[in-house]
Amino acid sequence: MITLVSYPRSGNTFLRNVLLDVYGIESSTYLTDGHGPDADWQTSDVVKTHHLPKELPSTLNERPIVYLIRDGRDAAVSFAHHRKDIVAPESDYEQNLREVVYAAEGSHFGGWSKHVESWLPKANVVIRFEDLIKDPIACCEQLRSVMALPQPDIAKLLDFNQLKQGVPEYGSGKYTHGGSLAKYWFRKGQVGNWKEEMKDEVAFMFWHLHGETMEWAGYNEIGEITHRPNFRTAEKKVLVEATKLSDGFVDGIGRYVQEMLRAASRYPSPYVSLDILIDGQVHDLDAAVENWIGATQDHASAPMQVIKTVLKAILPDAVYQWMARNVPIVKRKKVHSEPISSTRYDRAWLTLPQNARFLDGFSFKASTATVHDLTHVFFPSLHQSNNVRLTEEGMEWINRNDSSVIAVSQSTQQDLLAQGIESEVIAEGVDRRKFHPTQNQHLKDLIKRRYSLPTGKFILSVSTIEPRKNLQRLLLAYCELDVSIREAHPLVLAGRKGWRSKLKVPKRCTDQVHFIGYVSEDHLPALYTLASGFCYVSLYEGFGLPVLEALACGCPVLVSNKSSLPEIVGESGLLCDPNQTESIVKGLLELVVLNREEAAKTAMRQSWKFTWRQSWESTARLLANDNGG
Repeated sequence: MITLVSYPRSGNTFLRNVLLDVYGIESSTYLTDGHGPDADWQTSDVVKTHHLPKELPSTLNERPIVYLIRDGRDAAVSFAHHRKDIVAPESDYEQNLREVVYAAEGSHFGGWSKHVESWLPKANVVIRFEDLIKDPIACCEQLRSVMALPQPDIAKLLDFNQLKQGVPEYGSGKYTHGGSLAKYWFRKGQVGNWKEEMKDEVAFMFWHLHGETMEWAGYNEIGEITHRPNFRTAEKKVLVEATKLSDGFVDGIGRYVQEMLRAASRYPSPYVSLDILIDGQVHDLDAAVENWIGATQDHASAPMQVIKTVLKAILPDAVYQWMARNVPIVKRKKVHSEPISSTRYDRAWLTLPQNARFLDGFSFKASTATVHDLTHVFFPSLHQSNNVRLTEEGMEWINRNDSSVIAVSQSTQQDLLAQGIESEVIAEGVDRRKFHPTQNQHLKDLIKRRYSLPTGKFILSVSTIEPRKNLQRLLLAYCELDVSIREAHPLVLAGRKGWRSKLKVPKRCTDQVHFIGYVSEDHLPALYTLASGFCYVSLYEGFGLPVLEALACGCPVLVSNKSSLPEIVGESGLLCDPNQTESIVKGLLELVVLNREEAAKTAMRQSWKFTWRQSWESTARLLANDNGG
């Protein structure tokens, strides 16, 4: 007995007919939409479904899983036609296609990427549509590893076109439409239809949203199959120090930890498995992703998060860790965890040097540390003294444990080398499914009202308000612009207050400068989409995630020509000297005259060079390397 799963229009119905005609094996369906599950689904040897694992009865998840996968663009095109031809005959193909691509709010079975990520690692047998069309018998024979199959009667095999012209058992509507649906259900049975039936702009956006998972699943941008994912059991056990997840607000390093763990969950590694250490407690990866990631941004708990941040700063570590385990400050789901693990890990991964002390008491053979920047060395005056002390202690821990080191940029690698520390560059990434141009006008209007944004065009900057971000000089430069330019392009500063956050806005431009405070991650894509340009003139950055997120949303950027920022923007952005007001003024003038629509595509394509999947997979290989530290 097997569960036959696919994203819609991936060859599932074709395979069911082959199993019936050639092998004599009947099948049923489990779908909760439309007419609902077939009456005999519980006793059927083969049950077809499109639903995600959490939406299915446990009995179906416990069966061997056979997963059919198809190039997502071909599936999307066929899905859009299917809706127009059968499900909703009055619908528009182009609108259907866009809805399939965006899969807003989890519609369309979660969307192609989520569906593939949810099922592919679980599958006992994977069949590609592209292989199924070429040789259906060879594909069916793969099922012998999970179910009993009689010998095939190959003479009864019908090809895709014969099914289209006939009245097959499945997909013809023989019991509901007199067998009139086969010509629509079995549409073409070809590979690469998207190249003719998907407009360039839609194909571009599909790749922007789903390209990361397409590459992971073995498809490239031009439609070739490049590889087949490897899901062998990981041999190395790694403990990830991720206490950053418990912070009250998500900064750049917090997002790094979040996104790397999300990627580890989405794209399981054949090299390593992870346990996650948060506030002295060990969680498995799935529990950490489900219960910790994203919850830190809940505005309802913001006052308690402030209290937590203060307590963390003033209390001794031992006292705070005891409170974190026994007096929960932030409500979270109760999950299985343990304060100290007896497991001897192959490696510990320190995601932030300042938190090295949290690994005390755990046993591991080797260690790896991610170093985000060396501001404590080059700009100690821009840090609180306690943070400088903890960073120095973390760097001593790295040296003492002979840890391998990850640098998040070439700039950070060079800074480390100047300190005598060798490292491997593994750049950060961006989640393009989240950070993309917002199409929902209702949401954009909501964001405008929620943050009292200026009407029309505006320049945006997103960062914590602290000296290193150089916001005071940005304000001085902005106020040097002619009043007509300022009125046409108000400046919006988003971000929570850090230390030494007081800024002086010259009186002549107070009407054009808007402080909107902390913006939740869910609102950022719409904010980037609404902005006519984005500026980030920081004095020093280890990486600079807001810049990459702006690019992914198609927002033109102006950045400092220092540290890592030129690496991120490449040829797609404008550069200025953050120490020279005149240079920032010149950059702002260039930014406001850019054609946003023309610059958007260049910006988005630049963001494709940085993915969390690539970051995670490179990190996993390093963590599994016995010679790495």
